[in-house]
Amino acid sequence: PHRARFACRIDGEPWSLSASFADLRAEGLLRARYDDTRASDYLGAWLAHLLLCADPAPGVRCETRGLSRDGEFRFVALAPEAAGQVLETLLGLYRQGLCAPLHFFPKSAWAYAAKGKDPRKAVQKWTGGMRPEFGESADPACRLALRGIAQPLDDDFFVRADTVFTPLLGALVNARLG
Repeated sequence: PHRARFACRIDGEPWSLSASFADLRAEGLLRARYDDTRASDYLGAWLAHLLLCADPAPGVRCETRGLSRDGEFRFVALAPEAAGQVLETLLGLYRQGLCAPLHFFPKSAWAYAAKGKDPRKAVQKWTGGMRPEFGESADPACRLALRGIAQPLDDDFFVRADTVFTPLLGALVNARLG
């Protein structure tokens, strides 16, 4: 077991993040579930991985491995300072989202970032393409938070997608993504 902690200052305010890891192995963190890997799986594993790298557990390699029905992925170890910088950036986005709806939609952002930064992929995931009922825009929470906004996939969305997923993709080893 390991209790990881990270503290920083965002716009002069003290912020901290902590988590308990009860499932660490000498090889690192293992996250598994029997379903196809989704954007939320990558993002959840990435956040845990960053915290583990920012505050490493003694005797544990700072690597995270994800297993799912359709394959596996892993995140390579990051220096504590590098992991801390990414965590601070992500906490800053979280802070913004507490004040106003944040134009970051994980499924659409993942489609954009993981598929060559093609905005059309994000729009297709957002609208659902031929099946609009499955688009991320059909989520009632998104519809409520974004009512009156004509184009939620604006420049801010693409900047945030890059901010969140570029470091993740840089540390990700996944044969399925090429």
